Amino acid sequence: MKYVVAFSSPKRSSKTIETAVSQARSTDAEIVLVRLIPDPGKVGIVAQLISSDRPLDKARMQIDQCVEELKARGIKASGIVKMGEVAQGIIDTARELGADMLYVGTTSVGGRQFFMMKKDPIVHYLVEHCPISLCLVRHDISLESAVEHDEEVELGE
Repeated sequence: MKYVVAFSSPKRSSKTIETAVSQARSTDAEIVLVRLIPDPGKVGIVAQLISSDRPLDKARMQIDQCVEELKARGIKASGIVKMGEVAQGIIDTARELGADMLYVGTTSVGGRQFFMMKKDPIVHYLVEHCPISLCLVRHDISLESAVEHDEEVELGE
């Protein structure tokens, strides 16, 4: 079996990874961490003008580190970093890999809301369009943590 984990960062994806690990141990499945970086050319002209390889390099470093940690724990693991449309890219990659399950973390700013959070368009898209079984792993964050998250994203960390 093969489980794909939609990866954003070691900290934000840790609960999703751990959920996949507990299932992988019981089924002897391989875990593939997948990180999609938005294509600056499709995000807008400003993003295209200021783009660099830094987000790709950092994503590769984070994926490699997490993969090594999983391997040290006896889990079959690998990682992929791609640039493109995030939600569709996750689906396409999971399909290409022949994934049996796609693990995706969800967040809800300010506490629990309706299951299909309006503030999480990637999860909405995946639920509506993914032909592969999904495991949604809930990550509720406080408003303060959300501000920190936004600052990390703006800084490219």
